[in-house]
Amino acid sequence: MGKPRGKKPARGGAARTQNRDDRQSDWNSFVGADKSNPAFEEYYKAQGIVPEGEWTNFLESLKQELPVTFRVTGSRAHAETINDIIKNTYVPNMQNVEFEGRKYEPPSQLSWYPGQLAWQVDAPKRVVRKTEPFKNFQRFLVGETEVGNLSRQEAVSMIPPLFLDVEPHHVCLDMCAAPGSKTAQIIEALNPHHTASTGLLIANDSDYKRTHMLVHQTGRMPSRGLIVTNFDASMFPSIKLNEGKQLQFDRILADVPCSGDGTLRKNLEIWGKWGAADGNSLHLLQLRILERAMNMLKPGGRLVYSTCSFNPAEDEAVISAALNNKAGKFHIVDVSSQLPHLKRRPGISSWKVGSQPQSNGKQLVWYDSFEDYREAVKKGDEKENDRGKGLPKTLWPPANAAELNLDRCMRLLPHDQNTGGFFVCVLEKKAAPASEATSSSLKRPAASPPPTTETKRAREKSPEPGSSLAPTEATPAPAAAAKPEGKKEKRDLTFREDPLSYVDPEHAEVKSIIERFKFKDTFPRNNLMVRNDYGDPLRTIYMTNDIVKEIIQNNDYTRLRIVSAGVKCFARQDSSQRTEIRCKWRTPIDGILEVLPHVGEGVVISAGLAELRVLLEDHYPPLETFADGPWKTTLTERDMGCEVVRFEAGKMAGGELALPMYLPVWKAKMSLSLMIDKREKSILSLRTFGEDICKPPPPQKDINKKPEDVGTLKAEGEVEEVPVKEGEGDAGIALAGEVAQGDIVVDAKDE
Repeated sequence: MGKPRGKKPARGGAARTQNRDDRQSDWNSFVGADKSNPAFEEYYKAQGIVPEGEWTNFLESLKQELPVTFRVTGSRAHAETINDIIKNTYVPNMQNVEFEGRKYEPPSQLSWYPGQLAWQVDAPKRVVRKTEPFKNFQRFLVGETEVGNLSRQEAVSMIPPLFLDVEPHHVCLDMCAAPGSKTAQIIEALNPHHTASTGLLIANDSDYKRTHMLVHQTGRMPSRGLIVTNFDASMFPSIKLNEGKQLQFDRILADVPCSGDGTLRKNLEIWGKWGAADGNSLHLLQLRILERAMNMLKPGGRLVYSTCSFNPAEDEAVISAALNNKAGKFHIVDVSSQLPHLKRRPGISSWKVGSQPQSNGKQLVWYDSFEDYREAVKKGDEKENDRGKGLPKTLWPPANAAELNLDRCMRLLPHDQNTGGFFVCVLEKKAAPASEATSSSLKRPAASPPPTTETKRAREKSPEPGSSLAPTEATPAPAAAAKPEGKKEKRDLTFREDPLSYVDPEHAEVKSIIERFKFKDTFPRNNLMVRNDYGDPLRTIYMTNDIVKEIIQNNDYTRLRIVSAGVKCFARQDSSQRTEIRCKWRTPIDGILEVLPHVGEGVVISAGLAELRVLLEDHYPPLETFADGPWKTTLTERDMGCEVVRFEAGKMAGGELALPMYLPVWKAKMSLSLMIDKREKSILSLRTFGEDICKPPPPQKDINKKPEDVGTLKAEGEVEEVPVKEGEGDAGIALAGEVAQGDIVVDAKDE
């Protein structure tokens, strides 16, 4: 959701005070926390967003622990199967769960979510952890989340991407994306049933560290049309394409930094820290982000603005100011007929502006108009902040507020459907006249306007001191000046991610990969990318679609601050010069679904649970360990290298696999290795066999004793260190996540 902004300059709200490992402390902290704030109550009673007769229910709901919610990944072909497993296997076993004298209901489907693919667990965490039926269900959730079939996400956070109405060909931008739950939803919409998408999603965040969290989150739902960038959203740069064209977006999500008072049910620190200044101080930043989004939107395109705040200063005031600044170019879309089971409240066209002057402590002071406020400043009753700026005029309702259709905005209140708080507004840009309209999302850049004397604006968060900044919404980017052929743009030397280059499709390593996997003509050999200046496939190869390639080739990656792009499709497994390994590359689990449609006949090998069990129990099982049959015969005849294995669904060998699963296996001279890391193996074992049957990895010295047997595997899930040139890296590798066995642990700021 709109990211709560705390004391730190990054987005993200106050840090958790609870220790994630101290589970009893976690519960006691929630129960014993002081959930009261007189200024909060006075402020929102005055705003009228909650009818007087509902105030008690509203306030009491905010003091209750937030339910756990998750959704099934809708773009997976087996989404319905996963949903049926939940309904038919787990829910019946949780019908009469009793804990400490109280009965708890089983998980229930969110009626408003499309296809009923979203679920809610009302039982508190302590019940989930200490009752066997819920504990088994939690184990299932952890495993399916790890492989990308499920996503833990707050219910209200799921709403903005649904109203974007994304189609596979759309060019999309998620302006404040980290940690990526909504980003994943957009990727799903771009890649229905994991088909090859021609669309694009640029997922941006101003906090460099959180962009890596974003890379990890989207790694569960990889896409060739994804770029992750690190930029101040209010100053997101213009993007050049072929022939001097400029990229415009069909869909933009502006889920902006906010005060976060809609997250009071999970961010308990906000109760004691909330003040009217929170929303007032963020108003201009939110407005700048929204206006920048408006400038980048294609005529006829759709823009969703959202916050996890109840505050009109961050909601209706921002929307009305932006609409008036772009007079006649945008309108609020009426989406009241969409998601009919979702309970929502209309936006308001009249609100109050309150302040808490330092001289008055936490006492609220109300100002009927901007002029009244300025008069108070002159008298010294109200002090301007340390930057010499006071409250902006756009905080107050404009004279034409009633004409802007602000009632088409929606506010989600916690007592309506047991959720957090949220605000959503869907905007649409007026379509271009028929003479100007094109079917493309691209347009040539307009000539630069004369310089303005506009006051310098505060940025959401400077990416890094001295970095290259794009123009603000008030000064659109000029067309790129012509450069001598082969001359690159001046790079931002403060941005230290590795360069991006495309590999020559005739490169010997590419040919070895094509030969190994018998790739068809559909294989996009021209779209293989590496992270070095030379285009050499040294360690990792990524795959992108055409529009990502066009962006990378027309913009220096440092100017766009590109952290990651495309899908990691091949990783080098063996760096030695041994000729018996003709293809030294394997396909990691991240990209196996991307290469699968292109592999030739006979490449994929079928196996069952018996083979999977052996591969999980032993890190390097000898071929002779496996029972005689087609599996053993086929692998015995194969050369050394990577194999793509389809493990068939079924029940046997003490386990059950509900759905077929594709995994990479490396064949050495006399042994095999399942090429997923130790943690993933343990989760897979728990999912399939109900216990962790994986043995600890052998000591390093034991592996090195028999290199001829295990290839060049150095340790479980790792590859031999490959000498690389300066600049070669693996920035797209997913970081270690926060999903732990037996519990779904999510950052407090995850939505």
